[in-house]
Amino acid sequence: MVGLDDQKECLLEDLTESYSGEPKVIPIVGMGGIGKTTLAKEVYNHESILRRFDIRAWATVSQQHNIKEVLLSLLQSTITMDDTVKMSGEAELADMLQKSLKRKRYLIFLDDIWSCEMWDGVRRCFPTEDNAGSRILLTTWNDEVAYYAGIENISLRMSFMDQDESWSLFKSAAFSSEALPYEFETVGKQIADECHGLPLTIVVVAGLLKSKRAIEDWGSVAKDVTSFITNDPDEQCSPVLGLGYNQLTSNLKICLLHFGIFPEDSEIPAKKLMRTWMAEGFLQWENDLEGEAEKCLQELVDRCLVLVCKKSLDGTKIRSSKFMI
Repeated sequence: MVGLDDQKECLLEDLTESYSGEPKVIPIVGMGGIGKTTLAKEVYNHESILRRFDIRAWATVSQQHNIKEVLLSLLQSTITMDDTVKMSGEAELADMLQKSLKRKRYLIFLDDIWSCEMWDGVRRCFPTEDNAGSRILLTTWNDEVAYYAGIENISLRMSFMDQDESWSLFKSAAFSSEALPYEFETVGKQIADECHGLPLTIVVVAGLLKSKRAIEDWGSVAKDVTSFITNDPDEQCSPVLGLGYNQLTSNLKICLLHFGIFPEDSEIPAKKLMRTWMAEGFLQWENDLEGEAEKCLQELVDRCLVLVCKKSLDGTKIRSSKFMI
């Protein structure tokens, strides 16, 4: 993970060190697009974490939170799900979750908590007795939420990438395993610098250039990036995504906008998404609509506008995805 190795080691140590008190809350704090979720996912699946905890459960919260959906997401990792569980009320689900975690060393990850009210809504579900060594990991952009969750000092605040880290991430996203032609390096470093160390900005801009191998195209994007991106990182994401959107073909634009009908931050089954595209007439080919849909989804992934959540066992097909931000 470019630029995240130190934070990863710090977080792994915090999650696995001996601790006998109530479940420890560990926040990862930083602005949108800075890599909080990427870091958390890397640690969540680390072999030392798999050995350490009896139960791991993950839920994405987001701004338009729904406590029942959060509870169902967590329960998917702790009990066998059936229609009875899915039809249960919020109080019943909270009770199921608490019972499933009792006397277990658990790791709960709550991604993207926006408010103290949301924390209040779920924290009662996490048992505190006979759960020595348990951890609750959360990501948030809001310092108030981190302190409210019981933290005296924020131990992990995400920082912007330095110049070398920015260039390394940009180069790997734009060229993958290809050799970098010398003439692209100067303009490439200029573009990476203009992204002001924000990982999301870097990968989206690099995604624009992934299929462009004319130096004139890179120069044109460099001018666009300079005019689009502000010095205020909080204002960067929307203009950059707009720049990525404007570079798409008309059918890809429609397909990307279609992600907006799904709940924020939700993981969308690829078949459901592509069948909707086909039913709505977004695709132009008549003979192999499914093949065209797969190509469109892969193109959005390649441009770093859509994130792959799950792939087929052989790694050749996308099983689920989500909008990048």
